[in-house]
Amino acid sequence: MEELRKELAKEKEKNALLLDIINAIPEPIFAKNWQGHFIFVNKMLAKLYNTTPEMMIGKEDTFFTGNKAQGQFFKENVQGIMRRFEAENVYEDTTDAKTGNILHFHSLKIPFKNHKEELNIVVIAKDITEITALKNTAEASAKRLKHVLEVSGEGMWDWHTQTNAVFHNSEWERITGIKHSENSFAEFQNHLCSEDKLHVNQALNALIEHNIPYDIEFRMTRPDGKEIWVWDRGQVVERDSNGKALWVVGIMQDVTQAKHDQAKINFMAFYDALTHMPNRSLLEDRLKQAMEHTKRSGLGGAVLFIDLDQFKALNDSYGHQSGDQLLIAVSKRIHKLLKAEDTVARFGGDEFVVILNDLDANSVNAALKAEVIAEEIRKNISLPVAIKASNLSTLIDYKITASIGISLFNKEVKDANQLLQLADLALYQAKANGRDDCVFFDPIMQKELSYTLELEKDLKAAIDEEHFVLHYQPQYDRQQNIVSAEALIRWDSPSKGLLYPIHFIDFAEETNLILPIGNWVITQACQQLQRWKSQPILQDLQLSVNISAKQVWHKSFVNDIIDIVKKYQVSPSQLMLEITESVVLKDLTESVAKMNQLRDFGFKMSLDDFGTGYSSLGYLKSLPIDELKIDKSFVNDITVDESDLIMVKAILDLGKNFKLNVVSEGVETQTQRDMLYDLGCNLYQGYYYSKPLPLENFVSVVQNTNALVAISS
Repeated sequence: MEELRKELAKEKEKNALLLDIINAIPEPIFAKNWQGHFIFVNKMLAKLYNTTPEMMIGKEDTFFTGNKAQGQFFKENVQGIMRRFEAENVYEDTTDAKTGNILHFHSLKIPFKNHKEELNIVVIAKDITEITALKNTAEASAKRLKHVLEVSGEGMWDWHTQTNAVFHNSEWERITGIKHSENSFAEFQNHLCSEDKLHVNQALNALIEHNIPYDIEFRMTRPDGKEIWVWDRGQVVERDSNGKALWVVGIMQDVTQAKHDQAKINFMAFYDALTHMPNRSLLEDRLKQAMEHTKRSGLGGAVLFIDLDQFKALNDSYGHQSGDQLLIAVSKRIHKLLKAEDTVARFGGDEFVVILNDLDANSVNAALKAEVIAEEIRKNISLPVAIKASNLSTLIDYKITASIGISLFNKEVKDANQLLQLADLALYQAKANGRDDCVFFDPIMQKELSYTLELEKDLKAAIDEEHFVLHYQPQYDRQQNIVSAEALIRWDSPSKGLLYPIHFIDFAEETNLILPIGNWVITQACQQLQRWKSQPILQDLQLSVNISAKQVWHKSFVNDIIDIVKKYQVSPSQLMLEITESVVLKDLTESVAKMNQLRDFGFKMSLDDFGTGYSSLGYLKSLPIDELKIDKSFVNDITVDESDLIMVKAILDLGKNFKLNVVSEGVETQTQRDMLYDLGCNLYQGYYYSKPLPLENFVSVVQNTNALVAISS
């Protein structure tokens, strides 16, 4: 029981972590419905609107910003995208509710339909206010430069080509730092950066000889040693009778700041702000270049996917500043171990990706070289890092390990994204091995990946085309009457035949496909109860359906079930909703609230797999339930294991004291049934009575069994 309690705590922590991750992302993430109302908000957007995520649900932007025109624009924009049903990148502005400042965002807007086929949209926004300011500054500088002529009077010069005499105004002297003299032209030439001198002279020569416009940017080193960028333009205003240039005039502008701004914009677009290593965007470009290079050279390469083990513990213990220091140190260590033509990029969070080029034409040798480098990186990362913790006055030597996944590429590999995906799969295997390990991608992983992709594709098709059926396992009372049944889903796959839940339910949970599947099961159960209304032997049967965790925690869970029951006009008391202990205990308060809503409407509630979780009177007395289901793991060994017998007896006594029905699952033998009968169990389910049956067979069994019992009575 203690072990189960620990597992439950871990699961709860994992789910809390997912929300923490979304709220830790320093960019707004939210979702809206067709009316433009918020249906999900992370903490960052709530901070911008000077409120909380909870307060934003169900409201529009205008409620927080007071800007009706802006709010209407947002609403029409998302409705247009939802109507077109295509993801779009949008540049837009919003108002900081706290400061009143205008903020600029680059937003990815992705429309989707919820389980009700209602249009919704999710928005992932990136704050580009700083980038926009830099861009505007650069554009303003460029625009100003275009209009700087005689009106501005800045950096004016004229050059007499025959004598090399140069005349210029004071602003030209201020820009270049060169004072007027008879040797001004020579001075100008001497202060050109060596890399740009040829370019400048060729441009001037093209102007003089061929009248090609002189309009260039180049670097100069001023006499004070400062390197500047200048934008220089000129034209020939006088030629002799033979067309030879005599007099050239021009204007010069210092564009150093504009160049620096543009460089900063480019850096922010392609480099990680913390580590100054290439970011994900530049990584993708570098990987494509590496693959093209491999096609030409024939030399194979490798991708290393690196993840720091237990990095969150550092942030939690010493603060995010300490985590940032470690990331910078790790990135530098990796970089020092690589060749100039290799790349290390920060992929995100505590993940790095390394591209190794020109390893070897032989794949075995390439693999050996990649492994040596990966091991060297792993060992270097594990060396202590001196970190200044925000909550400590002295430096600490912090040690962390890394897990590394490796995938190789040669001239035959064509898909860069798949290459990263394969390295990521290998990384997860390294994690599964216990961390602090290097693992090569294995073909078995590829097989698992292909299977997963195929399963997802087939499962989506099965949902669209309703390739599911329900089988029914009867539940018997003490008089051998069939009084209820559990509806169990089967996937009738055109290619794989009849599949049991063990083959697809876990995957459906992981991919959220369980939501439409769960609603399909409830719909089918209600349809069947409606059909049985006209059949006396079947009309009073109760059906049990399993409710998944994802269904319970979905915001429209209660309304969805109520709507389905109303649609088919069946009594909600004939539908027993089975929820496992683990789901209930994830959030007892919310669980009880939702269960009370369903109970008030008339549904019956069953606590499934009872006894496998943290079973206690403390929470049981607060649950609005009608039934307990003893997990079959206890029933299996009831005849040979005294502890299981004690557990079953305790659950039966518990049900009696709380006036709850108790169903024993997994009854497979006469001996088990007799022992349960003697202990006072009133409902039985298992292969001793019947396996789950197709509809026709189940109806036949009910009619025959209940008719015989009636005659016997």
